[in-house]
Amino acid sequence: MLNKIEMENKVAIISKQLLSELTYQEICLQASENWGISSRQVTRYIKHCYDLWHKDFEKKRKRNLDYHLAKRADLYKQAYSKKQWNICLEIIRDEAKLAGIYPAEKHKIEVARKVIILGKKEEKNEEKGNE
Repeated sequence: MLNKIEMENKVAIISKQLLSELTYQEICLQASENWGISSRQVTRYIKHCYDLWHKDFEKKRKRNLDYHLAKRADLYKQAYSKKQWNICLEIIRDEAKLAGIYPAEKHKIEVARKVIILGKKEEKNEEKGNE
């Protein structure tokens, strides 16, 4: 059984291999040669890498959003103290967009579509028979 530090080291190595665009087979081969582990265990380590990346990304995203909201709050205070109401309104709108209060702006693009049928065009001549 691996201790936590050994596992974290292996996950870090596999993470670097993933980022350097080694293929799954190459990672499995190196892991098998260096650590004597199966491809199934490598798959577990790779999943752990993705989970760690996701957690890290979410933390950074939250921190980045907090920073931008704090920056807008500071700009709002400055604009409010100078009685710049239009700027205050723009800042409030921008904060609402960042918070997801306003729906995303959608732009509708329509493309004319012409259907072309390839092949011989059949002409139908309807003639009444002589009775």
